[in-house]
Amino acid sequence: MLRLYVPAAQIDGGRLRVTGAELRHLRTLRLEPGDRLVIFDDHGLEHDVMLERIGGREAWAAITASHRPSRESALDLVLAPALLKGTKMDLVIEKATELGVQRIAPIVTRHTIGQGAHVERWRRIAVAAAKQSGRTRVPLVDAPVGLAGILAADWPGLRLLAWEDERTRALATLPTAATGVVMVVGPEGGFSSDEVAAAASAGFVAIRLAPRVLRAETAAIVAAALCQHRWGDG
Repeated sequence: MLRLYVPAAQIDGGRLRVTGAELRHLRTLRLEPGDRLVIFDDHGLEHDVMLERIGGREAWAAITASHRPSRESALDLVLAPALLKGTKMDLVIEKATELGVQRIAPIVTRHTIGQGAHVERWRRIAVAAAKQSGRTRVPLVDAPVGLAGILAADWPGLRLLAWEDERTRALATLPTAATGVVMVVGPEGGFSSDEVAAAASAGFVAIRLAPRVLRAETAAIVAAALCQHRWGDG
């Protein structure tokens, strides 16, 4: 069944309003009054709805049932990947969303190659991935900041930095319980030694993800999956 995203602000009692990209989706699929679909909002609720009216600027649907599915991870996972070039960043946003990351905080590092902040596009990708994967929450996607900004933030829980030169410390060596994790992942050129030292001074623990060197986009996806397996969905 078709699944769309509508902010809770567009829900009024037993009816909801569909606008923007989601309205265009309805029109593209030639849905009509009487058709049924599923809507999820930004409060973690999922609604079974029946379309009542589709206009040029908005559509209205009646809510027939509402429930709160248990599909979100209990782990408050923040992924902070370095900007990547081309469509690699799009891939990271999409897969991080599918993997249940709560927030994506892109960073700029010394060896960052990717240029430009396509935040609105990334947010659209996150919405699409949340719809596809059955999530009831769309992750926050921040505008890129320098590595120093991430290191200085007051993050709860574990602070981790994936580093290809770390030889021994893996996730399995860390505490078995965690409710929050921020995972920093570097660019194609890796972190410089002074960036790793700055992270350590800020309380970040360097870990290895695999015995092999991973591509930057692979490392970000693997890091999210490993965190969920150890502390979230696993």
